[in-house]
Amino acid sequence: MKLLITSIVIFISCLTSKAQVGINTNTPRDLLDVNGDTRIDGKLFLEDPGNSNQIRGSKLIIERQDLSIVQYDIDISKYGPINYAELVFENTSNRGVENYNTKISIEDYVVTVQGYYFIEHDTGNTSVITESYAGNDVVEGFQVHAYKNTDEGTWFIRGFANNGFFRTGNTDITIDLHMNLIIYRKGFIAKDAPGTYSINMQQFTNATLLKPPGF
Repeated sequence: MKLLITSIVIFISCLTSKAQVGINTNTPRDLLDVNGDTRIDGKLFLEDPGNSNQIRGSKLIIERQDLSIVQYDIDISKYGPINYAELVFENTSNRGVENYNTKISIEDYVVTVQGYYFIEHDTGNTSVITESYAGNDVVEGFQVHAYKNTDEGTWFIRGFANNGFFRTGNTDITIDLHMNLIIYRKGFIAKDAPGTYSINMQQFTNATLLKPPGF
């Protein structure tokens, strides 16, 4: 009986030692334990990185600053590669919103306005138009966009009438501005096109601009 027990213990020990591989170490602590730097000249494949239920069941692997490769976990991450936000500016002046600080860093993110609409605050009337301070015969239009404020280092939002005001049937109104933002994490899936590109249209309606470098 003692001989049989001893044989079983030796057999289990052999299985344990064969299950772990050590490189530059005699005491591996995992299935593969490499003591020192690792150089991979080809591709590194991870057989089972795990599913991310938050990203449609995808398997997304990222490289951290210490060069380790891990699964991207949106629950504990401080940012998402693509973010969506809906802003509602209620009861603004009849000119709208001229300079709203989102507090979103221009160094880390790119902010774009993907959609918007105006309604009259008190009634919810969607028939909002603009009227010029110069009179009804001048149509000024409006601007809705995100822009970089380099003094603050953050993205600002605008949604205002040009040299005029918003109105419906009653010119003395306040409005609600609904705005949808898409916020991209820089360096993850997007890049900025360097420089500013200008083209002289020379009074024509059609022209061609050279594509930015890198595209």
